[in-house]
Amino acid sequence: MVLLYLVKIIFLGTPEFAVPSLEALLNTSWISVLALCTQTDKEAGRGQKIQEPPVKKLANEKGILVLQTQKISKDEEIKNKIKELKPDLLITCAFGQILNDEVLNIAPLGVINVHASLLPKYRGAAPINYAILNGEKETGISIMKTELGLDSGPVLIQEKCPIEENETSAELTKKMSLLGAKALLKGLELIRDGKANFIEQDHEKVTKAPTLKKELGKIDWNKSSLEIHNQVRALQPWPSAYSTFGGKVVKIWETKINDEKLADGEIGSIVEIKDYIRVKTQDSSIDIYKLQPENKKILNGKDWVNGARVQIGNTFS
Repeated sequence: MVLLYLVKIIFLGTPEFAVPSLEALLNTSWISVLALCTQTDKEAGRGQKIQEPPVKKLANEKGILVLQTQKISKDEEIKNKIKELKPDLLITCAFGQILNDEVLNIAPLGVINVHASLLPKYRGAAPINYAILNGEKETGISIMKTELGLDSGPVLIQEKCPIEENETSAELTKKMSLLGAKALLKGLELIRDGKANFIEQDHEKVTKAPTLKKELGKIDWNKSSLEIHNQVRALQPWPSAYSTFGGKVVKIWETKINDEKLADGEIGSIVEIKDYIRVKTQDSSIDIYKLQPENKKILNGKDWVNGARVQIGNTFS
């Protein structure tokens, strides 16, 4: 079926990652965004101030109807409002909620999702983080049809994205949000022109990317330098990689791998101090350039050493 009319869409998304996709839809002449559905405003930050989702800010600026819900599958008012708007298609992008069968069947063209991995790899809530954590050199965007299973629906198109050696999850998220917007429009053009070909995923090759937990950030210095470096990069801005020093938590924000083999010193000990702090690991050592003492701001390594009177031989645990 070739769509010759204006495609009416309701967009479901929440964080900053979803903003470029919503913006791309709003700037496309043959697409009409009827409404944004997003999560409710929540407390965030040190002061626990109420903050609205980033996509809500954009929708308000553009005069788009905003619908907010804690759980769409049980929110009859929101579901009825979506039905009244009569969208052709629902689009989800980091919405953060599971859609039930009733929501999936509201729009005649179903639901299309922007997922931040090369499915079937990394199904779940944190695909970007786990791709870095596992040392992947490449990830990407999958434009897929949403079904009841978690990220299990057939894929329309995929766009690949390299992961740089020192790239953090925050940096990669920003890059992939832009790629997601471009891939989404490509996919919608295929649907509009009647050229969409959805391909079933290979369910035997599934890997998962579940919700991040704080304990995932605890550094084990008995791991390799590469594993620790990936952990530091992957878990920004939350839960962040952390260790303890002098009985207090220290978050590690920036590292680089040092390939020199070190025979002296115990694992987790500081073996060299320059503009960085060099710490012995299981296979070599890692250089810490930025860290954050408990309840203090982020410091470069040298400033932390001077303030905390750190010495060679002191140990992280």
